[in-house]
Amino acid sequence: MGNYKIGKLSNYLQDIRYIKLETTDSSLLGDIIDICYENGHFYISDVNDCCKIFDENGKFIRSIKRVGRGPEEYGEIRNISVNPTNGNLLILCSESEIVEYKVTGEFVRRIATPEGSGNPYSFMPLGNDNFFIGSFKFQNSGSTENCYAIIDDSLNVLRSGSDANGYLLSKAGSPASVIAIDPYNVYRYGKDFYSSQTSNDTIYRIVPDSSYKFTPHIIFNLGKYKDESIRSIMPDKAFEKKVITKYSAIFETDKNIFIKFDMRALAPEPFERNTEVSYPGSSPVEMTTTVCGIYDKEKEQLSLLKQPVKRRIGLKDDIKGGPVFWPVFSTSKGELISYFNAVNLITMAEEEGENYPGISQITENLGENDNPIIVVAR
Repeated sequence: MGNYKIGKLSNYLQDIRYIKLETTDSSLLGDIIDICYENGHFYISDVNDCCKIFDENGKFIRSIKRVGRGPEEYGEIRNISVNPTNGNLLILCSESEIVEYKVTGEFVRRIATPEGSGNPYSFMPLGNDNFFIGSFKFQNSGSTENCYAIIDDSLNVLRSGSDANGYLLSKAGSPASVIAIDPYNVYRYGKDFYSSQTSNDTIYRIVPDSSYKFTPHIIFNLGKYKDESIRSIMPDKAFEKKVITKYSAIFETDKNIFIKFDMRALAPEPFERNTEVSYPGSSPVEMTTTVCGIYDKEKEQLSLLKQPVKRRIGLKDDIKGGPVFWPVFSTSKGELISYFNAVNLITMAEEEGENYPGISQITENLGENDNPIIVVAR
């Protein structure tokens, strides 16, 4: 537990690119919701229910925004994905359907999700016109049931499963509620697909045949630090507990798996930050006890990382001298993607520039109202 070290980007990846997205009235992005990068194109959805497409150098190509009630339209964007074979954009919308468009913006089709499958919140194309759908259902007990279904485009359910370890938290005297779910986080690496949940210590490979069975890929043995309450309807989230929780978001390359852990009282470098999501009765400040880890698949060893810069978690960019890097998306080819809002990057250059020798070059000619900088590491 005491073997923490500063991770250098060059020890795990060969190159990193900082890409300025073209900023015009047509290309200007709102707050980013989702990013996909396939076939040399960035697909970026924002809070305006719009998906904007840029080429690999940041040049704006087009927007796809088909909000409405027509057969070729959608209400709200919940999640996006891209078919790596043909580059088609796939949108999971508020109508619980998948709407497909060509990269040119031309409508292709819409695919419904099975009745009774719950409230879909995520999906992943698995190839051969089959899709993984992640959803949740409300239970009479006040809990939420996490569900998944693997379907084909004719709505045949090829495999499904669920577990009831989420919860619905209602605050006394307030109509507001907090829905806590533990989603099936599915990612693609190469031709294979994998599933991870926060409450499960195992990353599963989804066998790409007619059975779509889940077989163990990596098992994290947390031993005495395993949080046994994580599968309860109301888990104990006290920071004083000496327990470890694995985050569900996983990013995989040929050699490594990038993963975060909530270390609670075991965190060596906890710090406070403003709460991003608030609800009645919540604190405006939260304690961050997250620690990044990198698992070496060949050596079968996990390295836990120290903060390269105080209050910044991730890898030190010793290649370009940029900000601390940690992925938020990975491609089918194992490329790792992150981004920085322009104003945050400029502030970082002004206030923390001594920590990042290459940041002035990255922010050169960058305006506070410009589109974000996309980061691609491979």
